[in-house]
Amino acid sequence: MTYVIILSEHYASSTWCLDELTKILECKQTYGRDVIPVFYKVDPSNVRKQKKSYAKAFIKHQRQNRDKVETWKAALTQVAELSGWDSKEI
Repeated sequence: MTYVIILSEHYASSTWCLDELTKILECKQTYGRDVIPVFYKVDPSNVRKQKKSYAKAFIKHQRQNRDKVETWKAALTQVAELSGWDSKEI
């Protein structure tokens, strides 16, 4: 099974998306699933380093989901380091 993750400008504002990303990466680790990130109108480095809209989203998450923030940041960094597609190059 292959998971395709569409990372957009406001992806990090969704706690549901971040929770799903964490679960998908757990499946990658545990079961060897393939994960392909697609960076749709977002720079992969902004995802990797949680800059711009990603940084703004985490400021809000810090207030309500403090216990999950570091896990989500690590997941975004991990997925941004995978080989995938950048919509600017397609």
